[in-house]
Amino acid sequence: MPRRTQTQPGIFISHTAAEAEVAEWLKSALNRDFLGGLSIYVSSDRETIAAGQRWLDSLVQALKGADLEVLVLSRESMKRPWVNFEAGAGWIQGIPIVPVCHSGLDMNELPVPLNMLQSIVLTSPEGLAKLYDAVAGILGLNTPAVDFANLAAQARELEARQEQANSPIKMIENPRVLCAASAPYAQPRYGFDADVAVVEKHFPNCVTVDRALDSSTLLDRLTSERYDILHLVLRVDQVTGSLLFDSCGPQVDVAPGDDVMTSEAFASLLTESGTRLVVLATCKSLLLAVDVARVANMAASDEDIFAAEAVDWADHFYGLLVKGKSVHKAFDLMRSQDKLAIRAVYQEDVKFALRQGVTGRD
Repeated sequence: MPRRTQTQPGIFISHTAAEAEVAEWLKSALNRDFLGGLSIYVSSDRETIAAGQRWLDSLVQALKGADLEVLVLSRESMKRPWVNFEAGAGWIQGIPIVPVCHSGLDMNELPVPLNMLQSIVLTSPEGLAKLYDAVAGILGLNTPAVDFANLAAQARELEARQEQANSPIKMIENPRVLCAASAPYAQPRYGFDADVAVVEKHFPNCVTVDRALDSSTLLDRLTSERYDILHLVLRVDQVTGSLLFDSCGPQVDVAPGDDVMTSEAFASLLTESGTRLVVLATCKSLLLAVDVARVANMAASDEDIFAAEAVDWADHFYGLLVKGKSVHKAFDLMRSQDKLAIRAVYQEDVKFALRQGVTGRD
């Protein structure tokens, strides 16, 4: 039979200050789904501890009267003495304990004796169902009918918000991407369709494609829209670093009247658009980075490369970004692939994240 009384909390949620939002989310979900039939103690909750009440006395009494202890655990919180103190106190009193792993902590990482307990992962539908089963057991009730897949999705959103709030690296959600080629490079033999396929695979519904990019169009796009990432396939002058829109292939002299944009002008447009990453998927385009490096991260080649090589590099690089790696981390990981001639130029680091229901393509 449950040991809980009306004045004693049935559930004790142990957490660090940094995990207060996770603990409050769990309390809210349990109260909602168990129709308010629980008394839940959360040490940071003003509703749980009355103003002026001695915090340590309240904590001790809550542990003595708890029917179930929930440990909210991350890699950081496992190092904190208070979490270990509360876990130990519950263990000594024989209170059932459920470790709830979150923010990347794997159940296999739990130390002794926590790894001897029935732990769960916060973002796992099966894990949340086990937690609800344990709570229902102490109440002598059936587990409520809950959409655990949806509950796990909410937990993932919560973790993502916390990661963004705690990270010094800016997170850009649903980045707008311009994947563009000059008209000469958009010809089938140069394989621009492969570039488009790779970019759209990693950033679905976020990509604008332009197969006839010229200086006027680029000016219009970057002054009227925000593009977080530019994936460009066009020539760069090997002497000046200017963008060349009228030719492709081997270096030729720029003729009067050719459509050209200087590297300085391009860098100014990137500032206007708020662009954080530029990928130049053409040969010997690194000179452009001299000016771009002032305002954005850039990946470009300082050698001749084949189109297939550039596409393969982009596929792996963008794959790292959508898995949560920052631009700088992705650059570092790709740098180990010495067979590729793509070089990175670092500016302020940034992360990109995709969320459900994204819309961003023209």
